[in-house]
Amino acid sequence: DRIANWAAPSTWSPSRSAGVHTLSDATKPLPFIGLPPCRILDTRGNGAPLQGGIFTGGSDVRSYTIPPICGVATNAAAVSLNFTVTGPGQTTAGFLLAWPTGGAVPPVSILNWDHVPAQVANAAVVPTNGSGSITVNVSAPTHVIMDINGYYSSFPASPNSFLIYTSASYAVQGQTTNTSSSSYGVLGFTSSVATDSAGVEGQDGSGNPSFSAAPLAAGVRGDSATRIGVLGRSRNVAVIGALYNGAGTDIGEGYLGTSFGTAADMTSGAWAVFASGALGATGAKHFVEPHPEDPNKVILYSSIEGRTVDTYFRGTARFVNREAIIEVPEDFRIVTDEEGLTVQVTPIGGFASAYVESRDLNRIVVRASKDIEFDYLVQGIRRAFKDFQPVQIRHEFMPRSASEKMPAYLTEEAKRRLIANGTYNADGTVNMDTAQRAGWTKIWADREAETQAAGDKEAERRAILLK
Repeated sequence: DRIANWAAPSTWSPSRSAGVHTLSDATKPLPFIGLPPCRILDTRGNGAPLQGGIFTGGSDVRSYTIPPICGVATNAAAVSLNFTVTGPGQTTAGFLLAWPTGGAVPPVSILNWDHVPAQVANAAVVPTNGSGSITVNVSAPTHVIMDINGYYSSFPASPNSFLIYTSASYAVQGQTTNTSSSSYGVLGFTSSVATDSAGVEGQDGSGNPSFSAAPLAAGVRGDSATRIGVLGRSRNVAVIGALYNGAGTDIGEGYLGTSFGTAADMTSGAWAVFASGALGATGAKHFVEPHPEDPNKVILYSSIEGRTVDTYFRGTARFVNREAIIEVPEDFRIVTDEEGLTVQVTPIGGFASAYVESRDLNRIVVRASKDIEFDYLVQGIRRAFKDFQPVQIRHEFMPRSASEKMPAYLTEEAKRRLIANGTYNADGTVNMDTAQRAGWTKIWADREAETQAAGDKEAERRAILLK
């Protein structure tokens, strides 16, 4: 049956029963970490995680360790519970108590019933013993039901937990006033590195999109069924993705929406996408312009592709005394290697034989059988990539795990090749024979172990900070 929810305080602090209270004694309130209402105990059975039969009353005292039932974190300092006493088996009126296991019995009951049969419920915040355990006692025979809708902790350690604050404009708002060092307005952290886990998940009102496969674990993930998963807005850089190696060295950055190249008077353009490092793609690279007559059509051009990283410049000149000198532009000289220059000459307006007498990065000397206009195309190789080899041992098409499916964004030709070379089976699943032979299974295992070790280390660091 559906469990009705109930109200719980947004924060909770341990109370002091006696002694002088000073400002230094103030305990930071712990936030309420909400859970979907969940049944923990039903002494009648009914499939509850904890059962145990009817309380006999009096000396019948029972302790329950709640975590990890219903997603409660092991570091829960207090739990928000709803107790219900019910029949059959009630013989007399009575009351119910609950307190942290090992602690003092409280002088005040959580609920009372003054007649039988009775079904009485009441909600209460019950402190735990620090390990998530509470003790329950009733004064007379009765069955007990115990439901939970959240707990109080300095940090939500459960991947199923979520922090609930509500207002008209913000579900969660974080602010730090520290201006002199690193600080965080909102920090999200998950100890899990399993698929579909995230430190922070943002989701808009259109809901979670349907995935053919679960998303990878992430620090921050944005989901939207029909709108924008993640939106970054800035007058400088909207989004940066930075990649680091094991030594902590920045080995590549990708920028979305940058002011690079924008003059102070906004007369020069910015970059929609900028890569600090190589830019790769499995598909073609296009640019799109509107059709001048049909609003349903566009002009789609694609970039030329080759096995070398080329540079070029072109133009039109004229032979004078059957000779022409082509001056090489300074920018071409800066980026182009001295080796690998090629020159094409095309006479215009009549037949003439022509040849290149000499070529270097300063000038190109061309001669012809007569004075005539001509077009020229000079091509070179980018100096930074002069040793580039098109066939390389790399892992761009290696599946990310044994459960990976062949990506739908690949071209049909690419899919055929990946089946032919043994990466995937014909049904799109990973070819595990190839994975074993190529060493991918070891790469996956090493990555998983490295990720888990890093997660455990971070969790340990945060646990120390939270003590």
